[in-house]
Amino acid sequence: MKLLGQILFPLLIIAIGFAGYSKLKSLKPPKKSKQAKVVIPVVSIADVSPEDHTPPVRSFGTVQSYFETTLTPQVTGEIVEVSEQFKVGVMVKKGELLARIDATDYHAILAGLTATKVTAMQVLAEEEIRVKQASEDWVASGRSLAKASDFVLRKPQLAAARANIKSAEAAEAKAKVDIERTVIRAPYDAVVLARSASLGNLANSQQSLGRLVATEKSEVRLPLSAEQFSRVKLPVSTTGSSESGQPLNVTLTSPSHEGLEWQGDLVRTEAVIDEANQVSYVIAEIENPYTSHTQPLAMGTFVNALIPAVAIKGAYKLNEAALVNDKYVWALDTESRLQRLVAIRRQSYEGDVFLTIETKDLTPPLKIVTRPLTNFKSGDEVSTGSDSAKKPSDKGEGKKRGEGKESGKKEGEA
Repeated sequence: MKLLGQILFPLLIIAIGFAGYSKLKSLKPPKKSKQAKVVIPVVSIADVSPEDHTPPVRSFGTVQSYFETTLTPQVTGEIVEVSEQFKVGVMVKKGELLARIDATDYHAILAGLTATKVTAMQVLAEEEIRVKQASEDWVASGRSLAKASDFVLRKPQLAAARANIKSAEAAEAKAKVDIERTVIRAPYDAVVLARSASLGNLANSQQSLGRLVATEKSEVRLPLSAEQFSRVKLPVSTTGSSESGQPLNVTLTSPSHEGLEWQGDLVRTEAVIDEANQVSYVIAEIENPYTSHTQPLAMGTFVNALIPAVAIKGAYKLNEAALVNDKYVWALDTESRLQRLVAIRRQSYEGDVFLTIETKDLTPPLKIVTRPLTNFKSGDEVSTGSDSAKKPSDKGEGKKRGEGKESGKKEGEA
């Protein structure tokens, strides 16, 4: 009996404890279910209306020489002088001496040809006397001068003597030109790109003495797509004027010269279209690229070009981030709900995009979301930055007012 009591007593204690726990648990009020809080995204918007915008057309190219000359001598001889200015990178003026070839042999040739000409002039003078004497002898013989042959009157001999004079004069002139050609001069204002002439070298027509590039002007070949081409009133001839009669100015910049700009004019349009990429090319000229700016615009420099364009009619200007997948934008209706509007890119410039937007039933100005989220859906409610602070306080105030009315009512009833 004692053993049975020892076994049942702990079990009784456990049963009493469990019954007490169940009683206390039943007295605890049930948890109230909470409704999920609706999160309304806060967005930034831009009020935009269709306007006419004139963003410039962007292009690019490499500066090329307008004139580039390889100096090749037309006479042969030893180089006896090289100018101090004839160095790579140095600017030279038109007509400036660059190098001189020994002209001794050509002076000797000129002297011989001058003597030949003098001899030919003597022969001509003698022949003229013979012609006169032949005519007089024929008339003195009692015969008619009209019946005399040209040979008897020495006309062919006279023509040959005169031809010899012309030949001698031409040879003498050629010798004088050869002497002038021994002096190598700059054909125009230029920059020396290369020089191979050195004292003691033998110059000949197969060897270049150097290369020059003109400083008067340079050119840039700019590609334009079909859409860009349609937005620019380009010159179609060599006059360099647009339809308005004024040159079309182009602003050039280079990544290697930050902060600097150069001005050029579109002068002509190439008459062919590149078959590979279907672009057209226009040519811009830069006057005095080496001297008219604080920093020379050297040949071979890569440049970006801004070309004035005609206005884009009725376009919306937005930040590039507002355009989603290059297809549409998100706008707010009168109830601050999202609508997806189809957008067509017309032009981009410096982080902005110019669009044609299908407005559906919305009336401009449109409220466009500038930085849309990826989870946006049509019909979703959103809040602008200014409205987000007002809505919670309004709801709170309404709730308090309602509670006040209920408590007042209860107090009245009481």
